[in-house]
Amino acid sequence: MVRPFEPFTLVTGDGDAVNVLSGEFVFAYPGGRTLHVSVPLKVNAKSEADFEEHRIDVFQITKVVTPPLKAGRNGRRKAS
Repeated sequence: MVRPFEPFTLVTGDGDAVNVLSGEFVFAYPGGRTLHVSVPLKVNAKSEADFEEHRIDVFQITKVVTPPLKAGRNGRRKAS
């Protein structure tokens, strides 16, 4: 049975948090140690400039939070 994608937040050891909003925005590199996550900076993002890119070492992930954390006033996410 295939389940629908559920958005989540990846929290790293330094407290940074990256929201994964769609399965289309995350890619595991061969070998499975690094994730590439694209985060849209605005609704209906279309061009590359509308996305923020993150490369995350999976060994640095300390927590997976669902539902995703909300962005702060400056657009950055910081885990508590």
